[in-house]
Amino acid sequence: MASSVERKNSPLYGGGCFVGPRRVACYTDLPRGGPVETSMRLLLITLLALGLCACSSTERSDPPPDTVSRTGDEEALTPEEAYRRGMELRDANEFEEARKFMLSAAERGHAEAQFELGLWYMTGNRGVEVDFKQAALWVEKAAEKGQRDALTYIWQLYLFGKGVGQSDAKAYVWLQRSAGTGDPEASYRLGLFHYEGIATPQDHAEAAVWFLDAADRGVPGACYYLGVMHLDGDGVQQSDEDAFYWFERGAAGEHPASMLAMGDLHRDGRGVEKDTEQAKTWYRKAFAQSEDPEVRIAAEERLKQLEADDEPH
Repeated sequence: MASSVERKNSPLYGGGCFVGPRRVACYTDLPRGGPVETSMRLLLITLLALGLCACSSTERSDPPPDTVSRTGDEEALTPEEAYRRGMELRDANEFEEARKFMLSAAERGHAEAQFELGLWYMTGNRGVEVDFKQAALWVEKAAEKGQRDALTYIWQLYLFGKGVGQSDAKAYVWLQRSAGTGDPEASYRLGLFHYEGIATPQDHAEAAVWFLDAADRGVPGACYYLGVMHLDGDGVQQSDEDAFYWFERGAAGEHPASMLAMGDLHRDGRGVEKDTEQAKTWYRKAFAQSEDPEVRIAAEERLKQLEADDEPH
Protein backbone atom coordinates (compact mmCIF):
# COMPACT_ATOMS: atom_id res chain seq x y z
CA MET A 1 0.00 0.00 0.00
CA ALA A 2 1.49 3.29 -1.06
CA SER A 3 1.75 5.88 1.66
CA SER A 4 1.13 9.60 1.49
CA VAL A 5 4.44 10.11 3.24
CA GLU A 6 7.14 10.63 0.66
CA ARG A 7 10.39 8.76 1.15
CA LYS A 8 13.34 11.06 1.75
CA ASN A 9 16.42 8.87 1.54
CA SER A 10 19.23 10.08 3.77
CA PRO A 11 22.80 9.67 2.56
CA LEU A 12 25.31 7.80 4.64
CA TYR A 13 26.71 11.08 5.76
CA GLY A 14 25.65 14.61 5.04
CA GLY A 15 27.29 17.76 3.87
CA GLY A 16 30.55 16.18 2.68
CA CYS A 17 31.77 15.79 6.26
CA PHE A 18 32.82 12.59 7.92
CA VAL A 19 30.39 11.35 10.53
CA GLY A 20 32.05 10.31 13.74
CA PRO A 21 32.59 10.85 17.44
CA ARG A 22 35.39 13.37 16.98
CA ARG A 23 35.20 16.67 15.16
CA VAL A 24 36.65 16.31 11.67
CA ALA A 25 36.74 19.15 9.20
CA CYS A 26 34.58 18.89 6.10
CA TYR A 27 36.56 17.84 3.05
CA THR A 28 34.24 19.57 0.59
CA ASP A 29 32.63 22.96 0.48
CA LEU A 30 29.16 21.52 0.87
CA PRO A 31 27.21 22.85 3.88
CA ARG A 32 26.90 20.64 6.92
CA GLY A 33 23.62 20.13 8.68
CA GLY A 34 21.15 17.39 9.41
CA PRO A 35 20.85 14.51 6.97
CA VAL A 36 20.71 15.82 3.43
CA GLU A 37 17.70 13.96 2.11
CA THR A 38 19.03 12.53 -1.16
CA SER A 39 19.91 9.07 -2.35
CA MET A 40 23.22 7.70 -1.05
CA ARG A 41 24.14 6.40 -4.46
CA LEU A 42 23.16 9.65 -6.16
CA LEU A 43 25.26 11.57 -3.67
CA LEU A 44 28.26 9.38 -4.39
CA ILE A 45 27.85 9.85 -8.14
CA THR A 46 27.47 13.61 -7.66
CA LEU A 47 30.61 13.88 -5.58
CA LEU A 48 32.55 11.91 -8.15
CA ALA A 49 31.24 14.11 -10.94
CA LEU A 50 32.29 17.22 -9.06
CA GLY A 51 35.74 15.79 -8.52
CA LEU A 52 35.35 15.93 -4.75
CA CYS A 53 36.26 12.29 -4.17
CA ALA A 54 39.92 11.39 -4.30
CA CYS A 55 41.06 9.81 -7.53
CA SER A 56 42.82 6.61 -6.61
CA SER A 57 43.43 3.25 -8.16
CA THR A 58 41.61 0.13 -7.01
CA GLU A 59 44.86 -1.06 -5.43
CA ARG A 60 46.29 1.22 -2.81
CA SER A 61 49.97 1.96 -3.02
CA ASP A 62 51.50 2.69 0.36
CA PRO A 63 52.26 6.38 0.86
CA PRO A 64 55.85 7.41 1.50
CA PRO A 65 56.86 7.15 5.14
CA ASP A 66 56.54 10.17 7.41
CA THR A 67 59.88 12.00 7.26
CA VAL A 68 59.74 13.70 10.63
CA SER A 69 63.21 13.86 12.15
CA ARG A 70 63.85 11.81 15.29
CA THR A 71 65.96 12.58 18.35
CA GLY A 72 65.78 9.14 19.90
CA ASP A 73 64.10 10.39 23.07
CA GLU A 74 60.75 9.04 21.93
CA GLU A 75 62.16 5.54 21.43
CA ALA A 76 63.22 5.36 25.08
CA LEU A 77 59.57 5.46 26.10
CA THR A 78 57.02 2.67 25.90
CA PRO A 79 54.39 3.10 23.14
CA GLU A 80 51.83 4.21 25.73
CA GLU A 81 54.25 6.71 27.24
CA ALA A 82 55.17 8.04 23.81
CA TYR A 83 51.49 8.43 22.94
CA ARG A 84 50.76 10.32 26.14
CA ARG A 85 53.78 12.56 25.63
CA GLY A 86 52.63 13.22 22.07
CA MET A 87 49.20 14.24 23.32
CA GLU A 88 50.75 16.58 25.90
CA LEU A 89 52.85 18.24 23.22
CA ARG A 90 49.85 18.41 20.89
CA ASP A 91 47.82 20.21 23.53
CA ALA A 92 50.73 22.61 24.03
CA ASN A 93 50.68 23.33 20.27
CA GLU A 94 54.18 21.89 19.84
CA PHE A 95 53.11 19.94 16.81
CA GLU A 96 56.48 18.98 15.34
CA GLU A 97 57.61 17.43 18.60
CA ALA A 98 54.18 15.89 19.15
CA ARG A 99 54.36 14.13 15.78
CA LYS A 100 57.72 12.53 16.67
CA PHE A 101 56.27 10.90 19.76
CA MET A 102 52.96 10.01 18.12
CA LEU A 103 54.70 8.44 15.14
CA SER A 104 56.98 6.44 17.43
CA ALA A 105 53.98 5.03 19.29
CA ALA A 106 52.02 4.39 16.09
CA GLU A 107 54.87 2.53 14.40
CA ARG A 108 55.06 0.26 17.43
CA GLY A 109 51.40 -0.67 17.11
CA HIS A 110 49.66 1.72 19.49
CA ALA A 111 46.08 1.91 18.16
CA GLU A 112 45.18 5.25 19.73
CA ALA A 113 48.32 6.85 18.31
CA GLN A 114 47.59 5.36 14.90
CA PHE A 115 44.11 6.82 14.87
CA GLU A 116 45.34 10.17 16.18
CA LEU A 117 47.84 10.42 13.32
CA GLY A 118 45.15 9.47 10.83
CA LEU A 119 42.90 12.17 12.26
CA TRP A 120 45.62 14.78 11.84
CA TYR A 121 46.08 13.85 8.20
CA MET A 122 42.32 13.85 7.57
CA THR A 123 41.89 17.34 8.95
CA GLY A 124 45.17 18.89 7.89
CA ASN A 125 45.83 20.40 11.27
CA ARG A 126 48.39 19.73 14.03
CA GLY A 127 51.14 20.90 11.72
CA VAL A 128 50.49 18.56 8.78
CA GLU A 129 48.76 19.04 5.44
CA VAL A 130 45.71 17.04 4.39
CA ASP A 131 46.89 13.69 3.08
CA PHE A 132 44.19 11.07 2.75
CA LYS A 133 46.62 8.30 1.82
CA GLN A 134 48.48 8.78 5.08
CA ALA A 135 45.16 9.17 6.89
CA ALA A 136 43.78 5.94 5.46
CA LEU A 137 47.01 4.07 6.21
CA TRP A 138 46.93 4.92 9.92
CA VAL A 139 43.17 4.77 10.38
CA GLU A 140 43.03 1.29 8.87
CA LYS A 141 45.88 0.08 11.07
CA ALA A 142 43.96 1.31 14.11
CA ALA A 143 40.71 -0.18 12.84
CA GLU A 144 42.38 -3.56 12.43
CA LYS A 145 43.06 -3.44 16.17
CA GLY A 146 39.41 -2.63 16.86
CA GLN A 147 39.88 1.04 17.77
CA ARG A 148 36.28 2.28 17.76
CA ASP A 149 36.83 5.77 16.35
CA ALA A 150 38.90 4.30 13.53
CA LEU A 151 36.12 1.84 12.73
CA THR A 152 33.76 4.81 12.45
CA TYR A 153 35.90 6.43 9.74
CA ILE A 154 37.49 3.59 7.78
CA TRP A 155 34.26 2.45 6.12
CA GLN A 156 33.61 6.02 4.99
CA LEU A 157 37.09 6.27 3.48
CA TYR A 158 36.37 3.16 1.41
CA LEU A 159 32.84 4.21 0.49
CA PHE A 160 34.06 7.52 -0.93
CA GLY A 161 37.48 6.41 -2.12
CA LYS A 162 39.41 8.85 0.04
CA GLY A 163 43.04 7.71 0.18
CA VAL A 164 42.05 4.18 -0.84
CA GLY A 165 40.44 2.60 -3.87
CA GLN A 166 36.69 3.09 -3.68
CA SER A 167 35.06 -0.17 -2.59
CA ASP A 168 31.48 -0.66 -1.46
CA ALA A 169 32.36 -4.22 -0.42
CA LYS A 170 35.17 -3.13 1.92
CA ALA A 171 33.05 -0.29 3.25
CA TYR A 172 30.34 -2.83 4.08
CA VAL A 173 32.76 -5.16 5.86
CA TRP A 174 34.19 -2.35 7.97
CA LEU A 175 30.72 -0.97 8.68
CA GLN A 176 29.65 -4.37 9.99
CA ARG A 177 32.60 -4.32 12.39
CA SER A 178 31.72 -0.79 13.50
CA ALA A 179 28.09 -1.74 14.14
CA GLY A 180 29.33 -4.75 16.08
CA THR A 181 30.95 -2.42 18.63
CA GLY A 182 27.50 -1.12 19.58
CA ASP A 183 27.72 2.19 17.70
CA PRO A 184 24.08 3.19 16.98
CA GLU A 185 25.06 5.44 14.06
CA ALA A 186 26.87 2.51 12.45
CA SER A 187 23.77 0.35 12.94
CA TYR A 188 21.71 3.01 11.18
CA ARG A 189 24.05 3.19 8.23
CA LEU A 190 24.30 -0.58 8.01
CA GLY A 191 20.52 -0.55 7.79
CA LEU A 192 20.83 1.86 4.86
CA PHE A 193 23.23 -0.52 3.11
CA HIS A 194 20.63 -3.30 3.39
CA TYR A 195 17.77 -0.96 2.50
CA GLU A 196 19.39 0.22 -0.70
CA GLY A 197 21.30 -2.96 -1.56
CA ILE A 198 24.83 -1.57 -1.37
CA ALA A 199 27.44 -4.37 -1.41
CA THR A 200 24.74 -6.75 -0.20
CA PRO A 201 21.39 -7.92 -1.63
CA GLN A 202 18.59 -5.49 -0.92
CA ASP A 203 16.75 -6.76 2.14
CA HIS A 204 14.29 -4.46 3.85
CA ALA A 205 13.52 -6.94 6.62
CA GLU A 206 17.22 -7.03 7.54
CA ALA A 207 17.38 -3.25 7.22
CA ALA A 208 14.52 -2.99 9.73
CA VAL A 209 16.52 -5.03 12.26
CA TRP A 210 19.39 -2.54 12.11
CA PHE A 211 17.10 0.49 12.02
CA LEU A 212 15.37 -0.79 15.15
CA ASP A 213 18.70 -1.25 16.89
CA ALA A 214 19.65 2.34 16.05
CA ALA A 215 16.21 3.84 16.70
CA ASP A 216 15.98 2.27 20.14
CA ARG A 217 19.14 4.21 20.98
CA GLY A 218 17.87 7.50 19.66
CA VAL A 219 18.99 7.84 16.02
CA PRO A 220 16.29 10.03 14.40
CA GLY A 221 16.96 8.91 10.82
CA ALA A 222 16.40 5.28 11.81
CA CYS A 223 13.09 6.26 13.43
CA TYR A 224 12.07 7.90 10.16
CA TYR A 225 12.79 4.81 8.09
CA LEU A 226 10.89 2.58 10.50
CA GLY A 227 7.94 4.95 10.20
CA VAL A 228 7.96 4.74 6.41
CA MET A 229 8.33 0.97 6.48
CA HIS A 230 5.47 0.45 8.96
CA LEU A 231 3.24 2.77 6.96
CA ASP A 232 3.80 0.69 3.83
CA GLY A 233 4.19 -2.75 5.43
CA ASP A 234 7.60 -2.86 3.79
CA GLY A 235 9.88 -5.35 5.56
CA VAL A 236 7.74 -5.08 8.70
CA GLN A 237 4.07 -5.56 9.56
CA GLN A 238 1.91 -2.71 8.31
CA SER A 239 0.68 -0.51 11.14
CA ASP A 240 -0.36 3.13 11.00
CA GLU A 241 -0.05 3.32 14.78
CA ASP A 242 3.53 2.02 14.75
CA ALA A 243 4.34 4.39 11.90
CA PHE A 244 3.04 7.31 13.98
CA TYR A 245 5.09 6.15 16.97
CA TRP A 246 8.35 6.10 15.01
CA PHE A 247 7.72 9.34 13.14
CA GLU A 248 6.94 11.02 16.44
CA ARG A 249 10.23 9.80 17.88
CA GLY A 250 12.08 10.97 14.80
CA ALA A 251 10.43 14.38 15.01
CA ALA A 252 11.36 14.61 18.69
CA GLY A 253 14.95 14.17 17.55
CA GLU A 254 14.67 17.27 15.33
CA HIS A 255 14.44 15.23 12.10
CA PRO A 256 12.63 17.44 9.53
CA ALA A 257 11.45 14.61 7.23
CA SER A 258 9.82 12.99 10.28
CA MET A 259 8.12 16.31 11.02
CA LEU A 260 6.82 16.37 7.46
CA ALA A 261 5.50 12.85 7.93
CA MET A 262 3.80 13.85 11.18
CA GLY A 263 2.01 16.56 9.25
CA ASP A 264 0.82 14.01 6.69
CA LEU A 265 -0.48 11.61 9.34
CA HIS A 266 -2.42 14.33 11.14
CA ARG A 267 -3.74 15.60 7.81
CA ASP A 268 -4.91 12.15 6.71
CA GLY A 269 -5.88 10.75 10.09
CA ARG A 270 -3.55 7.78 9.91
CA GLY A 271 -2.42 6.37 13.24
CA VAL A 272 -3.85 9.45 14.95
CA GLU A 273 -7.08 11.41 14.93
CA LYS A 274 -7.35 13.73 11.95
CA ASP A 275 -6.33 17.25 12.92
CA THR A 276 -5.50 19.76 10.21
CA GLU A 277 -4.32 22.37 12.73
CA GLN A 278 -1.74 19.92 14.08
CA ALA A 279 -0.80 19.08 10.50
CA LYS A 280 -0.13 22.75 9.80
CA THR A 281 2.01 23.01 12.93
CA TRP A 282 4.15 20.10 11.83
CA TYR A 283 4.51 21.45 8.30
CA ARG A 284 5.67 24.78 9.69
CA LYS A 285 8.23 23.02 11.90
CA ALA A 286 9.51 20.95 8.99
CA PHE A 287 9.88 24.05 6.83
CA ALA A 288 11.62 26.05 9.55
CA GLN A 289 14.09 23.39 10.60
CA SER A 290 15.01 21.67 7.35
CA GLU A 291 18.00 22.56 5.20
CA ASP A 292 16.82 20.14 2.52
CA PRO A 293 15.04 22.11 -0.22
CA GLU A 294 12.83 19.12 -1.07
CA VAL A 295 11.49 18.91 2.46
CA ARG A 296 11.01 22.67 2.64
CA ILE A 297 9.16 22.78 -0.69
CA ALA A 298 6.93 19.83 0.27
CA ALA A 299 6.12 21.36 3.66
CA GLU A 300 5.35 24.74 2.14
CA GLU A 301 3.12 23.29 -0.59
CA ARG A 302 1.14 21.12 1.85
CA LEU A 303 0.71 23.99 4.28
CA LYS A 304 -0.57 26.25 1.51
CA GLN A 305 -3.00 23.56 0.38
CA LEU A 306 -4.44 23.17 3.88
CA GLU A 307 -4.73 26.94 4.28
CA ALA A 308 -6.45 27.18 0.89
CA ASP A 309 -8.91 24.45 1.92
CA ASP A 310 -9.80 26.55 4.98
CA GLU A 311 -10.75 29.58 2.90
CA PRO A 312 -14.47 30.05 2.20
CA HIS A 313 -15.44 29.22 -1.36
